[in-house]
Amino acid sequence: MSDTTPHLGLPLIAASQAQKHVTHNEALGLIDALVQLACLDKDLTAPPPSPAEGDRYLVTAADPGGAWAGLGGQVVRYADGVWTGAVPRVGWLAYLIDEADLYVFDGAAWTSFRRTLAAVQSLGRLGINTEADATNRLAVKADAALLTWDDATPGSGDMRIFVNKRDAARDAALVLETGYAARALLGLLGSDDFSLKVSPDGAAFATALTASARTGGIDFASSETALAAAASTDLGGTGTRRVLVTGAGRITRFGTAADRERFVRFAGGATLVHHPEALVLPTRADIVTEADDTCIALSDSAGRWRVWHYQRADGTPLAAGARPAA
Repeated sequence: MSDTTPHLGLPLIAASQAQKHVTHNEALGLIDALVQLACLDKDLTAPPPSPAEGDRYLVTAADPGGAWAGLGGQVVRYADGVWTGAVPRVGWLAYLIDEADLYVFDGAAWTSFRRTLAAVQSLGRLGINTEADATNRLAVKADAALLTWDDATPGSGDMRIFVNKRDAARDAALVLETGYAARALLGLLGSDDFSLKVSPDGAAFATALTASARTGGIDFASSETALAAAASTDLGGTGTRRVLVTGAGRITRFGTAADRERFVRFAGGATLVHHPEALVLPTRADIVTEADDTCIALSDSAGRWRVWHYQRADGTPLAAGARPAA
């Protein structure tokens, strides 16, 4: 039978031992030293000049001097004017007061728990203020998140985020949601062309723009919005660049939206009313539209519209002095 306990090495009292109180007190002293272990330092190679009763240190030096000679690698305590040591075992924890850090003994050395956290590797999941799951293995619930360049190492001054997919047919994308339903997809969606897709319900998506990976050319989707002809036919209020104007009303302006560009097609005989401050026409006179006539209209910073080009359905352009009406 061993004369010490297996984990802390506390001395055991033998059945026939005399002066049992000595062994008992020694065991209590070790318990007092090793339980809730908080050490003052771990970097000294010799005892401090004026230790206090109960002071504890980690002696990490292989060959310490002075009263610590022979105690290298041990946890030492000062009691009754004497330094005594205890050999650490795997899993022991010690709080280093001078570093405000927790250390763990791995059987060979004391390792900073803080430094361990600074280099966490191969985590299966990480949830910050929320729970990660098998699909979202990194989950963050916060009002904001910041990724910035490394000024501590220091780094290069750059900050890049890499989103990599297996092959061209897969997606590498940013998904923007409302109430956990997708409203916009941005990235390489099913090809290596860059695209933006939008959705009103998270189910059906329309492609708003595509940038060719091969040529760099940009293709904008251009649906057409129908507006009834009225005194103020608000082209700028539509969400599309292409507008179909229906009906036969008199149009004195195209609304007041500033800095807009619209491609307009007419369905029938509306009348565009020329005005130098509201609706400037290339004919400098009113135009009666015909089915499938088209024009390009632009507004300035004050919301004043100008028709830069007007073309009849047969391809004939209208300009100053041209026939304004059929």
